[in-house]
Amino acid sequence: MRDIKTALKIYRRLLEKGQLDRESEADLFLEFRNVEVRAILAEFEEELDFKAIEVGGRSIYLLPNSGNGVLGFTTKDLREGVATDARLVDAYLLGYISMFILYLFYGGRNRNPKQREFLRISKLIEELDRRFALALADREETKVLEEKYALNFTRIAELWDSKQDFEERGRKTKTGTILNTCRLFERENLLRLVDEDRELRPTKKLDDLMLNYYLDDSRVAEIKEFFEGVVQDA
Repeated sequence: MRDIKTALKIYRRLLEKGQLDRESEADLFLEFRNVEVRAILAEFEEELDFKAIEVGGRSIYLLPNSGNGVLGFTTKDLREGVATDARLVDAYLLGYISMFILYLFYGGRNRNPKQREFLRISKLIEELDRRFALALADREETKVLEEKYALNFTRIAELWDSKQDFEERGRKTKTGTILNTCRLFERENLLRLVDEDRELRPTKKLDDLMLNYYLDDSRVAEIKEFFEGVVQDA
């Protein structure tokens, strides 16, 4: 019974905070390594469609599995990140921007793929402008990429291009669209907006997950192929 209560307590902490740190909750952190407690948590993971992983001997994180509509992001979440009446293409644009942000931070070529400690919102807009302009300039090549990646680059690029590009935070501006995307990351303690929302910085949690869990050699190669191919064609 004690092991069940302990496992439930760990799950509750992870559900509330998304992570459990050894520095602040040493007792629960060490209980996570208890064989009986871990076995119970493994049953939770299977039934509730998530993983609990330990990173670097200092933090435990809760990661929803792909397609988990309760604990993870859904297309509906992305749409509501824009507005209650947002279209599906609005959600796809936020999804593309999210992937591109991760690429700009963690698409490096060396053994440590992290490329930067911060990213200016103005720089992000500049890079997106360049990529989407290329997509619209060569629609035949963009169509090839759309078929390869099952993503409508043309429609996403047209939506981005239709947005105003001066620095305001409304839904229809480029800055506002990026800030809506960043708020989703902030909600999960993955990114921080600083300097009056002009600069973006990854959190320790995002570094831990990207550098120790998500980015193995094959994933780095896949991400690089996607965005470095698209840099010329979309």
